[in-house]
Amino acid sequence: MTQALTSKFYQKKRKALLQLLPEQSVAIIPAGQEVVKSLDENYRFYVNNNYFYLTGLSEPEGILVLIKTQDQNKSVLFIRKPDPFKEKWFGRYMTIDAAHEKSGIKDIRYLEEFEHFIDQWKELQYFEDDTIPEHQKQDYGFEEKRPLSQWLSELRLIKSEEEIALIRHAIHLTHLGINQILANLRPGDYEYQAQNVFESTIFDCGAEETAFDTIAVSGEDAPILHYMTNRKKMQNQTMILFDLGARYHGYCSDISRTFPVGGHYTKEQRALYEAVLQAQEKIIPYYQSGRNMKEVQEISKKWLGHYGFETGLFDPNKTIDDYYYHGIGHSLGLDTHDLCGENRRIDLKPGMVITCEPGLYMADRGMGVRIEDDILITEEGPVVLSKEIPKTVDAIESMMY
Repeated sequence: MTQALTSKFYQKKRKALLQLLPEQSVAIIPAGQEVVKSLDENYRFYVNNNYFYLTGLSEPEGILVLIKTQDQNKSVLFIRKPDPFKEKWFGRYMTIDAAHEKSGIKDIRYLEEFEHFIDQWKELQYFEDDTIPEHQKQDYGFEEKRPLSQWLSELRLIKSEEEIALIRHAIHLTHLGINQILANLRPGDYEYQAQNVFESTIFDCGAEETAFDTIAVSGEDAPILHYMTNRKKMQNQTMILFDLGARYHGYCSDISRTFPVGGHYTKEQRALYEAVLQAQEKIIPYYQSGRNMKEVQEISKKWLGHYGFETGLFDPNKTIDDYYYHGIGHSLGLDTHDLCGENRRIDLKPGMVITCEPGLYMADRGMGVRIEDDILITEEGPVVLSKEIPKTVDAIESMMY
């Protein structure tokens, strides 16, 4: 079983961020706050992944402070103080000893000390994690805020071997779930039943949760990119497009596949599906170190347009933008759409994990196909981490009834 990251990983990442910070600066990275749903219930808490990346902790309200001066580089962590009454209702709070063991931080204090502590550093440059929503931010009394995203993106884009191993395992769990979808997909069932098959499988096999809300969209709604209803009855001789993934020890997979509900693609469906598959096979080799993702996006439009227009699938009076209207990929890691800088216009480098997800959508014919794999960038070329997940027509149909 792939192991969770250790305190040495988090120590290394804090050290790397401190090295990137300018002299005489203080950086504040909060875990985030719980949001009230109703009188006695909060929405499910999702930790700020920058905080998790630097500490390994996932409790709300924590605050990580990094201080860089001429004399020292220092990490200080503030966590909730144990509250016996609240713990009866919501579970035990993390102790200082447990936080130290997980994060490797020696100087850990309770949140009540934070305000007095931070007053000592008001003369330093102040950097704040700008991924935190505005309603969760606090005013720490510094005159000017500066974002940390430049450096955190630089660090998080390049995955260590340990991180890649966790992503691989999340992909493996997704593979197991997809196999069960193929074995159980039936006309007359509802989209959410296929979703439940996937999710129950990955949970049984060790996933902590889905990487994002599962998309299971069949028939004429397939051109809707972020369809979230999953409530429609699946009809024979239609296709269902899945966009799904597992989360394992914080790290995500992100896979899309499009399957025939009745077990076999119709002639028209197969033509569209193979156009997308052939385009993907042409695009993946361009995931080379040194290329820019904007360039890869233009290449994807070229190949998708080639297979669409040359085969007569497309209306000659239209353009590729009428059939393909999303990006070819994004960085993958702790977030499904991981930190990747402005407009995802990143230069590919070894250690990045980037999705490749071409798609074609024909609303007038009630069809949409997307095929998505997770690609590791290496010095030797792209490595398809999800290559075992079936995607050829023959492989898919052979696994169905």
